[in-house]
Amino acid sequence: MRKLFQEKTICRLFNGACIALFFILFHYCLGQTGINKAELWDEHIYFRTDSILFNIVTIVLSLLFLALLGRLAEKLTTRKSRNLLLAAVCVISTAFSFYWVWGCKSAPQADQLYICEYADAFNQGDFSQLQEPSYMTRYPHQFGMVALLQVIFRLFGSMNYTAFQYFNAALIPLFIVSGCQIVRILSDDNVKAEVYYLFFALCCFPMYAYTSFVYGDLLTTTLSFFAVWMYLSCLKHFSWLRLGLFGITMGVCVQLRMNCLILMIALLIVMAVKLIFERGWKHLAAIAALVLGYGLMSLAVWGIYHNVRNADIPSIPSSLIIVGGLNDDYGYAGWNNFYDYNTFAQLNDETEPALEVMGRDLRMYMDIYKNDPAYMVDFFVRKMNSQWNAPMYQSLVMNSRIAGEQAPPIKNIFQHGKLGGLIESGMKIYQLLMYGGILFLLITRRKEYVKIERYLLLIAVFGGFLFTLMWEAKTRYALPYLFMQVPYMALGINELVSFVQNRLQNRKPHE
Repeated sequence: MRKLFQEKTICRLFNGACIALFFILFHYCLGQTGINKAELWDEHIYFRTDSILFNIVTIVLSLLFLALLGRLAEKLTTRKSRNLLLAAVCVISTAFSFYWVWGCKSAPQADQLYICEYADAFNQGDFSQLQEPSYMTRYPHQFGMVALLQVIFRLFGSMNYTAFQYFNAALIPLFIVSGCQIVRILSDDNVKAEVYYLFFALCCFPMYAYTSFVYGDLLTTTLSFFAVWMYLSCLKHFSWLRLGLFGITMGVCVQLRMNCLILMIALLIVMAVKLIFERGWKHLAAIAALVLGYGLMSLAVWGIYHNVRNADIPSIPSSLIIVGGLNDDYGYAGWNNFYDYNTFAQLNDETEPALEVMGRDLRMYMDIYKNDPAYMVDFFVRKMNSQWNAPMYQSLVMNSRIAGEQAPPIKNIFQHGKLGGLIESGMKIYQLLMYGGILFLLITRRKEYVKIERYLLLIAVFGGFLFTLMWEAKTRYALPYLFMQVPYMALGINELVSFVQNRLQNRKPHE
């Protein structure tokens, strides 16, 4: 009982912190929306004031539809019927993903283009830029993605980024299946929660739009979901194979996208809590698998490039990016103003002078916040909303370099036509339901959720929220946490719909 109480206390404390977070997110989501303008070259987020009454009515109408969907879900009484529905959703979503890549004609730009060009040059045997300060030496976290692109370009042709886009599309079934399995575990096999998850996954437009994004966002989120599925499965029924897949997959994720360290830290927190209060060798084995997987994949990437890379060339300190995220140039709170890159380059890529400049500028910002707390609150509220209250998650602007004639429906979306407007409105409802549903779940299940593993993905979301407040601002950086919230969104909507239905049924005998 004492051990359970201790773990329960940690869960209660984290639950309270999450309630506060999702209350704030839902509050701001009710009253405004972050949007990109029609000019797709402008990636900044602009805010539109919404009618709170209209949004509330929209939520109510959406819940009525979801209640009907829940009634239909009750007819799926066997595991076979549920798996058939899962397969159907996978087929539909994969078909649309391939159609999107085919019809979108999106080409790499900015960082996407840089890593493609480096991968192609490396395949040609040209490693000259690794011997002098360059994009790759300043941002060495890109080596994992470059290594993957090298493999794809060798298999499918020089600079064939389309192959990577179709690779993203082909991973959609793994993404949906892994998420569905996570929901089955977290909901104790609740069929309605599972159907809600499949519906929300099917309707998640950013999932499709980012298949054409030549970067690791969608790929690593898919692999992360698979790794979390393997880990949660091991907690229920231990398997060395699942544990091995978990460790290797998480190791790959971190090498492809360094932000996956946030999920890795969340996993370590869960494992540490389980180890402290249960003291089982299985939890120690899970920690070992995670550390070993990370170490092996780090060693693999190092092994590929250590002979061709000048190890004496320093990379940009992360602290420069954090301080750059405190700028308010042109009213865009924390958005990239190239502070880190320019500061480092102007000081001849020397770390110590760069850190001195960073310290000076950090003290300047701290003095501003100290002297004007109201401005500090306004700054971080704007920075938060530009990343967590923009329901399209920069789906279009991040894929706006078009290299061909787009399919008419997709062209209409990119030009903010009627179909594009419908999708944007749908994603606004989606975000309202997501924040509201998770908030309701956290409040109503705070007494029952006493196992830390139930909060695993939410721990990563909470960490991601803090990360986006500190780091350079960009809505895309919140994209992985959109996906991590969807399983809890399904659980929350199931709780909310069931609560309303039960209240209505209890009132009928008294009428």
